Amino acid sequence: QWTWIGPGNIGGRIRSIVIHPTNTQQMWAASIAGGIWSTSNGGASWQPVDDFMANLAVSTLVLDPTNPSTMYAGTGEGFYNGDAIRGAGVFKSTDGGVTWNQLAETATANWYFVNRLAISPDGATLLAATRSGVWRSTNGGTNWTLTNWGAVVTTTDGADINFNPNDSMRAIASGNAGNTKYSTDGGATW
Repeated sequence: QWTWIGPGNIGGRIRSIVIHPTNTQQMWAASIAGGIWSTSNGGASWQPVDDFMANLAVSTLVLDPTNPSTMYAGTGEGFYNGDAIRGAGVFKSTDGGVTWNQLAETATANWYFVNRLAISPDGATLLAATRSGVWRSTNGGTNWTLTNWGAVVTTTDGADINFNPNDSMRAIASGNAGNTKYSTDGGATW
């Protein structure tokens, strides 16, 4: 027989943290090679959310601001570091991060490296900065459209992306080559 001696709290590199908007004791952390971890006591203790996700290289997390039970996790670390781990697209939870399902349209090579996700303040638009470009969904991640990001920058890869917290039409994105562009139509064009 074997006896567990630990350690049991290995999470990997932290790439993203989100805090529940009305219960600040509830938080989630995304870690490369460690998956998603959560706390319900303000960070005093943490536990893994789902050690059996199809991919544990979680690089980004976002909560739907209109329904915090809906969360998205992007996988893969596309920052060109030597120890980067390949992902498997975007996963979605509709029960507050308890269970996660891969979004079918993100199960391709275009989605191996999801650096950042952003969701509009009204919860209607989801943007993804990936090595293959900036993608946009207006139906909860069911369908995605590659935006014209690659046509207006020197490289296609997106490193970071964010919405104006007060305006769902305004977004900003940057690439690994130092490119920065903005959108005034909710990320449809840059």
